[in-house]
Amino acid sequence: MKLFAFLSARIYALMALLGLAALLLGGLLLQSSYRYREAFTWVGHSQEVIISLDMLQANLGEAESGLRGYLMTDDPSYLTRFDGNIGRAEALRDQIVVLVSDNPLQLQRAKVLREKAAIKASVMSTAVQRGRQVGATRAIDPEARTKARRLMEEIAELSTDMREEERRLFHGRTEAANASYTLLRGLLLIGCPLIALLILLLALQIRSGMTRPLQDLLDAVTRFGSGERTARAPVRGGFEFRNLAQAYNVMADQLGSAIDQSNRAEGKLARVNAQLLDRGRALEARQQSIELLSGMARRLQAIRGEGELTTVLDCFLPKVLPDLAGSLYVLNHSRNLLVRLSSWGEPYADPETFLPDQCWALRRGQPHTVERPGADIVCVHAGGDVPVERRCEPVIAGGEVLGLIYVEGLADPESKFRLELLMENVALALVNENLRSRLREQSIRDPLTKLFNRRYLEEAMQLEAARAQRSGAPLAVIMADVDHFKRFNDANGHEAGDALLRAVAGQIQTHFRHGDIVCRYGGEEFTVIAPGASRELISRRVDDLRRTVREMTIDFGGQRLGPVTMSFGIDVWTATDGDTPDNLIAEADRALFRAKRLGRDRIELVPPSRSEAAE
Repeated sequence: MKLFAFLSARIYALMALLGLAALLLGGLLLQSSYRYREAFTWVGHSQEVIISLDMLQANLGEAESGLRGYLMTDDPSYLTRFDGNIGRAEALRDQIVVLVSDNPLQLQRAKVLREKAAIKASVMSTAVQRGRQVGATRAIDPEARTKARRLMEEIAELSTDMREEERRLFHGRTEAANASYTLLRGLLLIGCPLIALLILLLALQIRSGMTRPLQDLLDAVTRFGSGERTARAPVRGGFEFRNLAQAYNVMADQLGSAIDQSNRAEGKLARVNAQLLDRGRALEARQQSIELLSGMARRLQAIRGEGELTTVLDCFLPKVLPDLAGSLYVLNHSRNLLVRLSSWGEPYADPETFLPDQCWALRRGQPHTVERPGADIVCVHAGGDVPVERRCEPVIAGGEVLGLIYVEGLADPESKFRLELLMENVALALVNENLRSRLREQSIRDPLTKLFNRRYLEEAMQLEAARAQRSGAPLAVIMADVDHFKRFNDANGHEAGDALLRAVAGQIQTHFRHGDIVCRYGGEEFTVIAPGASRELISRRVDDLRRTVREMTIDFGGQRLGPVTMSFGIDVWTATDGDTPDNLIAEADRALFRAKRLGRDRIELVPPSRSEAAE
């Protein structure tokens, strides 16, 4: 207004004689100035609406990114800016309604936008509250996610429509201002010749004070719109134009900051998406590990017979730890030696057996790792300089060491996870295997003498008979009986009789080979199956046993009991006999009966010819 008051005074002084024309020209100038100021005020108003729309979308988008990261990772750090984003979004949606209250169409859109933004904020806040109550992963609701995504798309669509409308209004108002300026210039050019000089002077002042700042402003707006974020209008010209240029520069700074914030949010979202993809791949690998180990565990639980544990481990160990090599060792029954049960991946060190003291993990009762040669003490069983990381893991269940897993190679986190679960499954399988072995031992062993019982004798006899027929090797069966055992039992008591049976059983085991099968047939009767033993060899061995038993005494209750004698019946099958060895036990039992009948403390052999035995 100061500018135009100054211009009016000049015009009045220069055109005193032409007052009516000067007033008319002044009125036109005032009207034009008002239109310019109104047009550029609306330009600032449109830019403020656009900035508010952009900031609303940016805050909702950043809040949604933080919520998505929190729900996928259960990491509360993603919610650091969540409440601030929601609060700013709430203020911005109300501000937009106020800004467009003079435009019915934009006001209607703003109210719909405010409603949808409020719903979107409520959905996200509800998801955060539910995540804090029941856990992020359990708070994921596919239906709510679909609703939230649809709301965000609708918000983006409404924002785009409102921005386009504001840009349309901006361009219309700018064109109106230019039209007013054109009219004003025409009036100045075709004005009264009497005031030509005054009009010329006034036009020059208007041109220098208005056109150039306006052109500078339009140029700055054009360059900013084309992507030049540093474009600013020079602050010069009249008071109004200086204020307008300053307002535009502030608006451009804010809009540039909003764009930068949006770009940062997009970059952060891209990084979060990349992290989520990495975690998704890790979860997929973890799921595959669990499925593979679960399959192995189910098969380990289904093991019934001897040797099946090795079969299952040989099948699954290369799959469970494909990038590593190693071996699984178990302690023998005497717990003084580790025996290799399975191996995979061709490890550098792969001994068949070794002593427990040769492993530092078993000595210390915890894992022992040698990352590189010289980094730590190398176990004796692991060999010398091996150019890979070596790790020994004790297999422990119920506080008892059952074996050892030895691995070679650099284990990644997934392989370490698999190794931990593998050890648990193997420990359980070894416990079950030991339990099955003990139960089987109890089912085939005589509890008094610890010899095999009659049930095992029958199974073993079938196997040995079939093996002898296939190989043609001789097969001997010895039936033995303690003479006058009932008399001994009645005279000395049942406990003394049990002690006698244990002593006799020990002598029988001592006089026969490790591969021979010694059984308690029942009562005071014993049976021995001796594969590959000839008639002469078995006769000498049994006679040695008979003399040893006769010279044996029993220390029981502070007394020496004895002596006792035994009678023996022997039958030997050879490939030249022409029949099968199925009746060896029955024939040996008949020979034992003859020994009893002929005076006891003697050995009776079934003749080589079966016909003679029948007679």
